[in-house]
Amino acid sequence: MSNILQNIFIDYYEHILYELHPRQTETENISKMIHCGDPSYGGAFFACPDCGKLKFVPFRCKSRFCPSCGNMYNQKRSFHMSCKLVNCVHRHCVFTIPEELRNWFRQDRTRLNLLFVASRNTISILTNKSLADKLKKKKLSDTHYIFKDIPVRNEFGMIATIHTFGRDLKWNPHIHCLIPELIYSFKKDKIKTFHHFNFIKLRKTFQFELIRLIQEAGGLKKPEEKNRLYKDHPKGFYVYAKFKSPDNASNDTSSNKNSKDIQGCVNYFIRYAGRPAMAENRITEYNKGSNTVSWFYNDHKDEKRYDVTDNVIDFINRLIIHIPDYHFLTTRYYGFYANASKKTLDKVHALLGIKKNKDYSRETRTKALKNKLNKFRYRTHLIDSFNRDPIQCKCGAIVQYTYTYNPLEDKRNDRTYRKRCIDEMYKMRLRRRST
Repeated sequence: MSNILQNIFIDYYEHILYELHPRQTETENISKMIHCGDPSYGGAFFACPDCGKLKFVPFRCKSRFCPSCGNMYNQKRSFHMSCKLVNCVHRHCVFTIPEELRNWFRQDRTRLNLLFVASRNTISILTNKSLADKLKKKKLSDTHYIFKDIPVRNEFGMIATIHTFGRDLKWNPHIHCLIPELIYSFKKDKIKTFHHFNFIKLRKTFQFELIRLIQEAGGLKKPEEKNRLYKDHPKGFYVYAKFKSPDNASNDTSSNKNSKDIQGCVNYFIRYAGRPAMAENRITEYNKGSNTVSWFYNDHKDEKRYDVTDNVIDFINRLIIHIPDYHFLTTRYYGFYANASKKTLDKVHALLGIKKNKDYSRETRTKALKNKLNKFRYRTHLIDSFNRDPIQCKCGAIVQYTYTYNPLEDKRNDRTYRKRCIDEMYKMRLRRRST
């Protein structure tokens, strides 16, 4: 059964190609989403060994632009992220840029990498205040990644994801960060708390770093352009870093206990990282006759609802401009959360375990991860939530994988995501043989 977004893109697919001239990545993601769950594009057959009844499961598209597949991606990403986080209070920060710079990043989407680097450098300077003051005269800020190769630094943790849209679907790139309120000192080999965020320093440092990186990339060539940004934004670029509980409680210290709900923080943080900019429940009406789509959004400032009626083509263009380019990482890990810093992360877990008199070793965390992963599997989740086994026949027997139907096999237009689906079915077959 197709959803409302699929119906919209199916009806206007040719208009999209010849009027909007989408990027290749936009065309591919649209095509994937349109044919998600289409039986004519292949699937897997399962047969009951007792009654002989067949069940056909069509392939899913695996595209993050698809509402259903994107939601599944978010759940998996959120799960793996929460397993990696240190068991401490985390701060949610949002780095935004002024409106006059947004178009510059849209002209060349590779420039969005600078937002990640500027956010990372800002947190690095804040957690190494004394080091930054000592080395300021040596112009250490001329390096791309500040303090990266200095062994006596304080190592922070940071997970960053980029959102290119606001609730009104306008182009508004900004960085969401999840930062633990502790740092690791390489010099003293110990952890210490870091919960004070100087907002003035935070905003001005981010402003300076971003402007510096933009100039390195060839932007803001005229001195007056740079001076105007400093003049129009004397307090720096806006950065949100106030404590806020997952249930939108007050920002006072009485709600601080709620910030220890790591999974709640991660769910909010990753909510928009892997799904389309528009949720289906925000679309109130699709009128094919009048070529209009009605939808709504709640403004961040006052949470007031705004109803919008767009031309279908304009609405589609609002959505597809937020599809990322090929191989662009929308979620990135820095500090001791980076893949290259696994040993440092183990030290942080070990020191935190000593402090809390708990075992946070890699072996213990791996064992806990396997237990959580088993509960997260699709079959286990359905059994626990709805008391229904998806591979159980009505007669009570467990259905067995029979074969895969792939009409695109050995054809030039075969898509890689179809191959991934077939590989998953093959792995499923091997697992069931071993049990």
